[in-house]
Amino acid sequence: MRLKNGEVLLRWPLALHVITAGFFYNDGSAHNAIDLRTNQGGDTKKPVYAAEEGTVDQTQTWDGHTTTGMQSYGTMLRLRHADYAGSTLQTRYAHLSELCVSYGQQVQEGDLIGYTGTTGNVDGAHLHFEVIWNGTRRNPLVWLDGDFITASDHVYTYGVGEHAVEIAAEIPPEDITDVTDQTSSIELAAGKLQAIVLAPLTADQASACDAIARRLSLGTDRYATLTVDAAHVAKAICVTNGDALAFYSWAKETGLGDKYNSRYVGR
Repeated sequence: MRLKNGEVLLRWPLALHVITAGFFYNDGSAHNAIDLRTNQGGDTKKPVYAAEEGTVDQTQTWDGHTTTGMQSYGTMLRLRHADYAGSTLQTRYAHLSELCVSYGQQVQEGDLIGYTGTTGNVDGAHLHFEVIWNGTRRNPLVWLDGDFITASDHVYTYGVGEHAVEIAAEIPPEDITDVTDQTSSIELAAGKLQAIVLAPLTADQASACDAIARRLSLGTDRYATLTVDAAHVAKAICVTNGDALAFYSWAKETGLGDKYNSRYVGR
């Protein structure tokens, strides 16, 4: 979908958001896509959904044995979306077991377009998902929200300056409750919110907290550094429930659990 600021926020093509391979493989070689896990309890055939409204502009059915060239994608399809910043935007869905759409068909965001499988050049079941803008494959995570986990700490996520799509807050002023004078400037996101303050933190503890914020793709609109004294700082964030739970879990693992204070704010 297109946000009010003109940016693109794509829908996740699978219900499960577990990334097994990022835009670069673990050895640093180019992947130019992300792979999403499909295996849940031995079931690998999962519905695949359109990431945005568009037109099916390419389809392919795997020939059953060739794993090179375009056939390496197996059974796959590509969607052409509305242009972004004056250039063509497309998404590709590969290694499918079945197509539910045909060439030239119009689809809406979230429509069922196929089912995952093991066709083409694969070692196991997964969905290979590409974002192609201006004819070049781009890091899909830059076009999605930050609601995902990685199969391991070695999976590539973002490069320098990259981050998940940020959605500007659209909460009426009367629905916003200040946490403290220091944190009231943090922009609140939609949904049920928690304001979290970790303090006092040494420089090393602050760095650990910053690393957690990067894992959650928290921008400066939701994550702030506050001065406590010459040797300590505080970190303040405002997040929805899911990210709050993830932040607390990682804070405990990092030894910051006793620095953690939170309360519900907003709506």
